[in-house]
Amino acid sequence: MQDLDRASALFLLLGTVAAFVVIYHSLRIAREWLGQWKRTITGMVRRAVVPNSSLDAHISTQWTAGRLRLDFLLALMKTLETASEQDVEMLHRLDHADLLYEREARQMAEPTLRRFIFDQHLRDECRVLVPLLQFCAQDLAKSQGLDMTQQLSALAAIQTALTSVNHG
Repeated sequence: MQDLDRASALFLLLGTVAAFVVIYHSLRIAREWLGQWKRTITGMVRRAVVPNSSLDAHISTQWTAGRLRLDFLLALMKTLETASEQDVEMLHRLDHADLLYEREARQMAEPTLRRFIFDQHLRDECRVLVPLLQFCAQDLAKSQGLDMTQQLSALAAIQTALTSVNHG
């Protein structure tokens, strides 16, 4: 009987030690896995490195990059506008008497709504980008003596168009 109690105690002790070993290794593996996960997240986010150059060079770079971005945004907005016009045209061509009209109209509405929301975000970006470009153009005109009147008038026209779409 006493041997049975000692054997039980030994198995209980070994079971407890085994449980602690399993828990310890599980926590260690989980910590390593989480550590790798954090590294991949921080590794994905790249820190911007600003070159050590003059303020004039920074403003000139912002002007160039901003103009390219604005041109891209305007072209993308034009593409979205064309696609939306085509959707409206297709919607008008649907037969209202058809039993499947409502389903087809709903299927067409979802992508149109997505394009509309995306277009609003692009317009918001343009509304922020245009004043930056105006500042850069004015600064380049003052500091480097460049003639930026044509660019400034084009930016003013874009800003007016964006404002009229927002209020209209």
